[in-house]
Amino acid sequence: MLFLAASACIWAQGEAVSARLTGMVLDDAEAAVPGARVTLSGPQVGFTRQWLTGADGHYVFASIPPGRYQLRVEKQGFKTYLNLNIVMAVGQSSDLDPKLEVGAISQVIEVTADAPLLNAGNANIGWEVSTSQVTELPLNLRNVFSLVMLNSSANNGHEYQGFT
Repeated sequence: MLFLAASACIWAQGEAVSARLTGMVLDDAEAAVPGARVTLSGPQVGFTRQWLTGADGHYVFASIPPGRYQLRVEKQGFKTYLNLNIVMAVGQSSDLDPKLEVGAISQVIEVTADAPLLNAGNANIGWEVSTSQVTELPLNLRNVFSLVMLNSSANNGHEYQGFT
């Protein structure tokens, strides 16, 4: 029973340590582009995933480790879209809608100065705790479980007992 309760807590915290990127591939006329191959890769974290857009042009990359990524979108009859500067933070949920231009797939549109991604999915703020922060933070009795409370999506259920 204890194992089931602990696994539920761990699963609930999973979204707080990873990021999520979603979007819709569009053409020049703002219409959805079905069947586009969307590749998200992060050489620094050793991460690569591909997604084939559906009829509505949507793609979803969930459980992304925080880091810097590249997004590549390819579709026959369109120029290749390439964004080399996507930074995903802990707990971030962002939307990015790449626009494809008509042309040969060998032509590449490289986005180098894109606006920062906004976290429109929720108001949580997250960050990674460094080793120096762990040693310098005033933790009660040096209890490592006190670090959990630094997460914006964690709460102390014991404080709310007795209230109705």
